[in-house]
Amino acid sequence: MPKNLISDLAELIEAGIITVETADAIEAYFKKKRESRPNWILIAFGILGALLTGLGIILIVAHNWDNFNQLTKTIIAFLPLLIGQLFAGFTILRKPGNVVWQEASAVFLIFALGACISLVSQIYHLLGDLSSFLFWWTLLSLPLMYLLRSSMASLLFWCGITYYGCQAGYFEWGKTASPWYWLFVLAALPYYYQLSKRAAASNFANFHHFLVPMSLVVVLGTESYQQSSWMFLAYFSLFGLLHLVGTWIKQWNPVSHISGYQMAGKLGPLGLLLWFSFGWAWKNLHSHFKAEAWASAQEFHLFLLLTVLNLALLLWLHFRTKIKVFSPFNLLPFVFAFLFFLALFYPLISAIVTNLLLLGMGIATVLEGSRTNSITTLNIGLLTITGLLICRFFDLKIDFVVRGILFIVVGVGFFLSNYWLIKKKKA
Repeated sequence: MPKNLISDLAELIEAGIITVETADAIEAYFKKKRESRPNWILIAFGILGALLTGLGIILIVAHNWDNFNQLTKTIIAFLPLLIGQLFAGFTILRKPGNVVWQEASAVFLIFALGACISLVSQIYHLLGDLSSFLFWWTLLSLPLMYLLRSSMASLLFWCGITYYGCQAGYFEWGKTASPWYWLFVLAALPYYYQLSKRAAASNFANFHHFLVPMSLVVVLGTESYQQSSWMFLAYFSLFGLLHLVGTWIKQWNPVSHISGYQMAGKLGPLGLLLWFSFGWAWKNLHSHFKAEAWASAQEFHLFLLLTVLNLALLLWLHFRTKIKVFSPFNLLPFVFAFLFFLALFYPLISAIVTNLLLLGMGIATVLEGSRTNSITTLNIGLLTITGLLICRFFDLKIDFVVRGILFIVVGVGFFLSNYWLIKKKKA
């Protein structure tokens, strides 16, 4: 209980504003609240201790590895895994609800799993590639977030499936992350949903709100096989869907910090629009477009699925909630789809409209940031205008003095707008 509150209670009792029983009830409430609050410093050191312990064991064993026979090596490979399972069992049976034990034992067991798989493969010369190793490590680590109620295990799982999706989809020829990555996502979503409701304002929830959309954005590109042009439409639909999901989470859980979804839903489409502000980008986009094969392309099916989900969530939020969903960023997927098909016949018009759209989005975002007192939103709008000026710096014949003046104006605008908003928030 805060010390200043204790003195205030004594003062209120002397003034006759509250009774001694009321003061005792207030003190008991804050004492119970403090005891139920997890010690994040202890949790962090518990996780760090588990990591350092595991690394220390690996270093000691690696130093003497060549002196061991095959049986000894096998025992050593399984020993950390056995120790981790004992700790996990002790946590489940004797320390339920103890966050430090849950997180530390889960982290130790996850890394013990990875070490065991890699050591057994090395001892018995089992053939395999990195994506296979990541697949089995991730699959075996999946139950730990549910058995131990470990948020750190969930974060490591999301990191693992993202690495697996990129390795299998981008870096290994003939490999694909589908459908396993998406099945892993479905398997991890229930815990993520429970965490978002159980501890919406916690650091673990905030990290999930950044990592989950980032994982989806990074791995979606692995689904491109035949006609990559459709992936731009799919990405715009994904960004719109993420922006809507962030709005939805904020509506049913106001204390959630879901800026990861909002950042992806804003920065993603703005970055792609900056790319398409060049006329040659539209011409190159459709130079490999095969209209006769679009219906059979996997990218088209993915775009169609994401668009249906985007439209369904948009309409559901509009009719079932009171939040504003028809914002510019939620409508961008449909605007870009129009420009995409328009560029089949008039690529120059699509480029001109894209530049006007970017300018309008930048100004609208600056106004929204000033209206809602959001420094992040304000700077996103200013960055959009700055990015548009930089892009036009390369393809328009404007005098260097005029370009310099424009950049000076934007730089001064950055400073003055942020200074004004900070002063406004303090007032």
